[in-house]
Amino acid sequence: MHSATADTTLHGASVMRVAVWGHPYAEFPAGCDSVAEIAERLAALREAGIDLYFPFVAVTGEHFFESEVLGRPARDLLGPFLEAARQVGMAVHPILGLGGPLGLGQQTYEPPAEAAGVPQYVLHWACASWGENHERAVLVANEIIEHYRPEGIHLDYARFPNAEVLARYPCACARCKEARLHWLGKPIPEPQDLLKPGVVYRELQMRSEFVRAFVESMRGLTDHHGVELSASVRPRYYEDALAEGQDWADWCADGLIDVCCPMSYTESFGTFALWMARHLRLTGNGDVQWLAGIGVDSPEARLNAEQMARQARFARSAGADGVALFSAGTLDAEQLASVREVSGL
Repeated sequence: MHSATADTTLHGASVMRVAVWGHPYAEFPAGCDSVAEIAERLAALREAGIDLYFPFVAVTGEHFFESEVLGRPARDLLGPFLEAARQVGMAVHPILGLGGPLGLGQQTYEPPAEAAGVPQYVLHWACASWGENHERAVLVANEIIEHYRPEGIHLDYARFPNAEVLARYPCACARCKEARLHWLGKPIPEPQDLLKPGVVYRELQMRSEFVRAFVESMRGLTDHHGVELSASVRPRYYEDALAEGQDWADWCADGLIDVCCPMSYTESFGTFALWMARHLRLTGNGDVQWLAGIGVDSPEARLNAEQMARQARFARSAGADGVALFSAGTLDAEQLASVREVSGL
């Protein structure tokens, strides 16, 4: 079941854990990024009950921390950010990824030769089939832990590209093609192959094994340093997560992550409620904290304070250990007051 540490007691009342994703490089631009300036904003979040921050620290080719692996940073923002967080009593899990805009790997997804209209973002997606990509991300995570001493590492984009792309155009990089030779007898499945349940099963199994190997590597690193491993995961487990190799239910059951954050971003309360029931079932077999992701201001949803509070209350009633809000920079005074109310402070 879920971790007993998710709820604490303050003055006799139960306090729900509240986390937040954020983009410090945008929230604290150069010249407005001193420890004091960062601490002032984080103090407002902390007073509302937010005790865990997942900062994006490497995005679209830029990084905001010292790294020998990645080279010179755009600026070192992680140092003052962590110092400010410590001053206000907030835990920090810097976000690192495998693919997407966070990808630290150098070997990327390749479309089949006959593919047409593949989205541009996919062509820069670090493929999970390459152990070299895993190693590079782990080396960067190790640098962050040793140099900055955060309380954990947060995984995002720990998966293959989006399911709707893979359904038509499975990755045709050298490693994926080599792996298929062993179970399919050819490097690329043809359209008629992808209509066969057995082929689809083996393709998804292959992707899942590659992504799991990455998560296991990160788990080994965080265990070595005695810090937590948290992860943002796709909310539609059967439709998206499994198709992209992100079998996060198994990660929870096997103790590969400490905190699981399904990104349940939707304006539909009915859809949110449906996801909560499913996520309770999927996270309930392991000792993992389940924080229901709420899209306060995301591409999928924009919620006012009342809508956000309604989803947060329902998540808690459905068995979630807490919530994770996207994103920190957009939370206004009214929304923070609602966060404080639902957190139990």
